Amino acid sequence: MTVRYYWGKPKDVIRWYLIGTLYLSAQSRKSYVEKTGAEPGNLPRLLKLLKELDELFDKVDTDSIAVLCLRYVELLSIAETVERTGLSAYQITAKTGKVMKKAKEIIAKA
Repeated sequence: MTVRYYWGKPKDVIRWYLIGTLYLSAQSRKSYVEKTGAEPGNLPRLLKLLKELDELFDKVDTDSIAVLCLRYVELLSIAETVERTGLSAYQITAKTGKVMKKAKEIIAKA
């Protein structure tokens, strides 16, 4: 039997959420740079992360992705996530922190 989530497969949900968020941020920054002639700032890093999302999620387990969905897609607090998952606050922070660290490593390569 397949485990089903009401919002879809966690990996797809968080991936599309990040694509949308990063794309909007990159487009906003790109438009600002074009209009004002300002420095590109974090635009190259945002674009790099957009291209490398598959690398980011290749080795992330489904449980961590599900926690990311609860925290960043559903915008639940750590306390609410603890209540829903039964994980400790430390476990939630550790799971999300590992993925964020990997994202920072990808961005740093830009």
